[in-house]
Amino acid sequence: MTDYLTQLVNFIGDNPEIAGLVCFAAAMGEALFIVGLFVPSTVVLVGAGTLVGLGKLDPVSIFVWTTLGAIAGDAISYWVGYVYKDKLRQIWPLSKYSSLMDRGEDFFRRHGGKSVFIGRFVPGVKSVVPGIAGMVGMNATRFTVINITSAIAWSVVHLGPGYLAGTALNAIGQISGRLALVLGALLVILFLAIMLGRWLIIIIIPLFPGAHAATVSWFAKRPDRVSQWIARNFDPEHPRSAGMLASAVLLLITMPLFFWIMGEVAPGEPMVRADIAILNLFESLRTPIGDKLMIAATMLGDGIVVGVVAAAVAIYLFARRAWRRAIGFLIAIGVTAVFVPTLKLLLHRSRPMDLYTGADAFSFPSGHATLNAVLYGICAVLIAHDRSRWAKAGIFTVTAILVITIGFSRVYLGAHWMSDVLAGLLFGTAMVSAFAFVFGSIHNEKVGRPTLAAIITSVLVVFGAYHVQTNFSDAILAYQPQSNIKVLSAAEWEATGWKQLPQNRIELSGEIEEPLVIQYAGDPAQFAHALEPYGWHLPPNWTITSITGFVTGETPAQDLPVLPRTQNGRQPILVLIRDDGGATAGGRWILRLWPSRFRISGPDREVPVFIGSVMHEEILRPMGEFSGPKTDREWPSLDENPAHLLPGAVIRHRSDKTEVILVNDRGASGAAAPAPPSNRLDTPVAN
Repeated sequence: MTDYLTQLVNFIGDNPEIAGLVCFAAAMGEALFIVGLFVPSTVVLVGAGTLVGLGKLDPVSIFVWTTLGAIAGDAISYWVGYVYKDKLRQIWPLSKYSSLMDRGEDFFRRHGGKSVFIGRFVPGVKSVVPGIAGMVGMNATRFTVINITSAIAWSVVHLGPGYLAGTALNAIGQISGRLALVLGALLVILFLAIMLGRWLIIIIIPLFPGAHAATVSWFAKRPDRVSQWIARNFDPEHPRSAGMLASAVLLLITMPLFFWIMGEVAPGEPMVRADIAILNLFESLRTPIGDKLMIAATMLGDGIVVGVVAAAVAIYLFARRAWRRAIGFLIAIGVTAVFVPTLKLLLHRSRPMDLYTGADAFSFPSGHATLNAVLYGICAVLIAHDRSRWAKAGIFTVTAILVITIGFSRVYLGAHWMSDVLAGLLFGTAMVSAFAFVFGSIHNEKVGRPTLAAIITSVLVVFGAYHVQTNFSDAILAYQPQSNIKVLSAAEWEATGWKQLPQNRIELSGEIEEPLVIQYAGDPAQFAHALEPYGWHLPPNWTITSITGFVTGETPAQDLPVLPRTQNGRQPILVLIRDDGGATAGGRWILRLWPSRFRISGPDREVPVFIGSVMHEEILRPMGEFSGPKTDREWPSLDENPAHLLPGAVIRHRSDKTEVILVNDRGASGAAAPAPPSNRLDTPVAN
């Protein structure tokens, strides 16, 4: 993965004009009237700032492009409002966001001309304020001055955090590129989770403004008690109906998803294979520094820390005489603490590593993810109670960052499978939703929200730090990477050991893909050198020139870059291509080698075994304007498999009628490459 992300970063850095245009389009798009709600400019600009910090983009040009885009977007919105006035309210999809336009008008009335400057930084109104300014006839010269100055400040605010993150990742990358990649991946996961929540609140919900009232009206017409209870409690006039409705919907989504994942972790299911592939991916990214950071994060989610924080919260709630919330909190924590080990004992799913004893020795679901989601989720519900929408968003964002980081650390350290953590987060979210649904409408129990937040933060920081410092050395030993290397002798490998290696490639999604028809023990560079006389060579890198080949109808197959493929979470160590010699119009063969966990013992050293596939791609040219590779053969015949050309190649037959060729490069590194072959198979076949 590191190689492919490095290629992506280098590609953007090598083509800064594209990055500048993308930043211009994103900044302009977010400022367009209403349309800006749908444009993920924050994602783009933070990413651009990160690349600036990494030294891949010029800061001046990116800043200029971003500022010009922001100016252009607000100017267009202003003139649209100036020309069309109130007619905009009747135009779809603007008619769906009349409440947002009302908020924009109210914001403009309260702040006057300076609202153009302030509004650019306020989520929810920044895409409508320039249009409102035009609708009310604000002076164009004054608007332009404010537009330019606010665009400069806005660009600094949006590019700055990414620049700081990129600078930090660049510094970390000087120590360890893999550590920078892991931290970058975690930041992306957290950022996307936050942005998805933001888009749901701002974009999706306003599309159905009458759905809430219509649903409640339907229940109100039904005479039974349940329908009447729903109508009363979910009435739009009820001050807390929106929160209860959101809790109910979230509960109805998360619980079915939890049970679906539980059904998908049965042996042989694609999710099990995906878990192994993701585990291998993280295993390849582990570093000593990354281990220390992730161990500290996972220890903050240990059971003893959860217990102390939960006890502090419960004592405070009882002290405040918030009896119902305190009892509900203890029930939620207690039910979760019993449910997790019970389900582990019922499913008996093994962990990726031997870590605990008893019920905790099993894996599904993750206790860390589940308990921390319930604990801090309920705490967030209590602290965010009756606060503004954006205060709630901030509280739940901080909570999500903490819980997701703890869950991420479990997968990174190999303590859990990815599906364990996802199931734990889903069940934990369901418990939080149930708590919010039942206790969220209580208004006669006063909880000191700032005090509660201070207690939780203080206990977590103080006791969590004490726990980490006291037990960190033991945790380092417990979470050290597990070696699963298996060593075979050459004779064992060629006799029966080859059957232990994977028979098919496993995609990161867990799907079974093409057969693996090569097993090579030796140096991949020597393997590539030995195949050079037969026309095999490295594919072109991903550059702007090579990518444009996909939209050109006459691009030779040899000039197109190869699409990436993983094997059980591992990236290929070697990729070679060869023209098919005219067998098809513009076709090519692609050979990939991936590392395996097997080694062959030798007199002075162990030699790694690589597994490989050989596939044929046909280059489709629809209408003569494009060049698109399509896999038309997932494995070669014996004489098309280039491994049989190497000295000492041995062929083995599988039960599914495919063949695998074994090559042990025993001291052949100094040997000359064999002569190019005829079309016949001239190596002995051993069964």
